[in-house]
Amino acid sequence: MLGNGKSKSGNTPQKLLNLIGTGTTIKGDIQCSGDIRIDGVVKGNIEVSQKLVVGPSGKVTGDITGSQISISGSVIGNVHADETTVLHGQSSVTGDIHTKQIIIEQGGVFNGHCKMGNNLNPVMPKVNETESAK
Repeated sequence: MLGNGKSKSGNTPQKLLNLIGTGTTIKGDIQCSGDIRIDGVVKGNIEVSQKLVVGPSGKVTGDITGSQISISGSVIGNVHADETTVLHGQSSVTGDIHTKQIIIEQGGVFNGHCKMGNNLNPVMPKVNETESAK
């Protein structure tokens, strides 16, 4: 999946996936214009323009922002999703959630406040807004 972002068949861009694997720890903020999956540890804020997945072994200490957020691991920080937030059965979230819609599976743990709806103001600017402001 590494390369120039174009498929072998022509000029159609591939969907790039960024992976922070088990055993990896990152200290610092992350900005990503594609999808990202966290199976390791991140100590910092994460801003993704697409989908963010925190896998079962993933641990995030910091605020996370994305279009769609799926959590199976643990997050200590605020969550902002433009579309959907899913807390899977083994997930743990401590912090406030701002999302259009939320799904919490049986066994998922959430401690904080939740604001839902279509008219939520973004907590953090989007990746492309941050880049254009430079």
